[in-house]
Parts: sequence; C-alpha cells; structure tokens
Amino acid sequence: MCADLFDGIEPDRPDKSDQAKADKKPSDDVVDRRATDSVTAPQRVFYCPRCRNPMRRIEGKMGPFWGCTTYPVCDKKLYDLDGHPSETPDQRYRCPVCTRPLVHVQAKAGAENDADEAQARTEREDYWYCTGYNKGCKVTLPDSNGKPADAWRCPRCGHLLKQRRGKNGVFWGCSQYPLCTASFTDMGGKPKGPEFE
Repeated sequence: MCADLFDGIEPDRPDKSDQAKADKKPSDDVVDRRATDSVTAPQRVFYCPRCRNPMRRIEGKMGPFWGCTTYPVCDKKLYDLDGHPSETPDQRYRCPVCTRPLVHVQAKAGAENDADEAQARTEREDYWYCTGYNKGCKVTLPDSNGKPADAWRCPRCGHLLKQRRGKNGVFWGCSQYPLCTASFTDMGGKPKGPEFE
C-alpha cells in the first residue's frame, strides 16, 4: 500500500542548474557580481554642508551648480567643479579685470538636426563669466577648447578690450567706449603694442 503512494515519483536527481552552480568557481561568482553591480551601481551622493541632506546638480542659466534637496528650507548652493560640489569655483582661470575665479557655462546637449546650427548654438552658449558678476564685474569670455579665450586689459582704464571692425579694418577698442577711447591695431588676433606682449 505504501508503495502505491510513491508510484510515479522519481527519486531526487540533481537539477542541471544545481550542477552548474556546483561546478562554478568562487571567482566566477565575484565576476558575476561585478558585472551586475556596474549596471545598478548608485551614483555617489553628496551631502549639504549646512543641513547634511543630499544635494543635487542643477543646470542653471549661468551654468551648473549644486543645491540642497530641501530647498527652500535650506538654500545652500555650491559651485560645480568637474561634476562634484565645491565651496570655491575652479581656481585655474581668473578674471582678467578683477582676478576673481571664472565659471564655465556649457551648452546643454540637445537634439539638433542641423550640424551647423548645433555648432553655432554651442559657440553662443559656451562661455565663462566672472564670479564677481553680482558685485559689478560683468566680464564674460568665450570658450576656447575648454578654457577662457585670451583677453587683454585696456592700459588706460583697466577694462577689457574688444575686437571690433571699423571702416579701416579690424582693431581693438576699449569696452568702455565712449568713456574710454583707447584703440589699438590688430596684429594676428591680438592688440599691437608693448603692453600686450
């Protein structure tokens, strides 16, 4: 009678997947974990120095910055330095007028169907501005391969010179014209004179 109860039931045999697990080396398991971890690895979280809550990277109209996720309760903002929050801006490049650090504003990536239009848009939107902008220094410089374009100060008033086109060709004039009427001839893309060597 007991034999009838067990008719049709086969004895336990190792499953093929169980056998594969038994044949797998411990090092294979490590490789598998690394492969799955790289896909689902969370991004590093940066915390607000004021309230210790997470911060997030925000694309603002003056370039990327980091803000606290509890805004408006905590309005702490930090500069973006190579994708990480920083109390101080990039110290490598300084304003030629007031010597404060410059901040890079990069063009936002967009789906452009015309390559020429995309290039023109990138040239318009990639620039550097002075961190003293709200203190009166309105210097903005175009981007030149990831660094600010060369700029020269007016030897008379100390403001920036701008390249201009006049009836006699290209020249450099003070950005404070008509208050300062200094002008210099153009020599290979820079003003001519001993002050600019």
